Amino acid sequence: MGIISKVSSIFNSVIFGVSQSTQPIMGYNFGAQNYARVKSTYKRAALIVTGVSIAAFLCFQIFPRQIISVFRSGDALYYEFALRYFHIFLFCTFIVGVQILSAQFFPAIGKGGIGTMVSLSRQVFFLLPLVIIFPLLWGIDGVLWAGPISDGLSGVMALLFVRCEMKKWDCQ
Repeated sequence: MGIISKVSSIFNSVIFGVSQSTQPIMGYNFGAQNYARVKSTYKRAALIVTGVSIAAFLCFQIFPRQIISVFRSGDALYYEFALRYFHIFLFCTFIVGVQILSAQFFPAIGKGGIGTMVSLSRQVFFLLPLVIIFPLLWGIDGVLWAGPISDGLSGVMALLFVRCEMKKWDCQ
């Protein structure tokens, strides 16, 4: 879990950098009621973070042994569990970038409450309950699957919130 946490932190740092750099552009243009520029900025940033997310996903799925070996070596049982955990827990990495970007989008347009909800959805609203419930049903596999299911649910929720918000602008 420590290795996955460290690898995720490196990946998330890149996503946060891109996401936070869009905030001033989106905030300024939202204030100027230039909604087309806000949409354009969000869409460009979404392409970038999705590209980074897909690249990370592919690395996590294709090269997990090499990534794990950077942090520690171990016996066959260690690698068996670490590889399995890596493959499963980081399975929905491809959608995490858009979820983080969306959490940064809402404060930029003056809707910090929604941004906080989107931000908390991944770790608090979905992951914590799933980590508690899933092991009761599926044992250790439940813990492994809680992460990607949380990532997927929060990513879809974030995209739906952004879509609803941007649809409102079409009427103005």
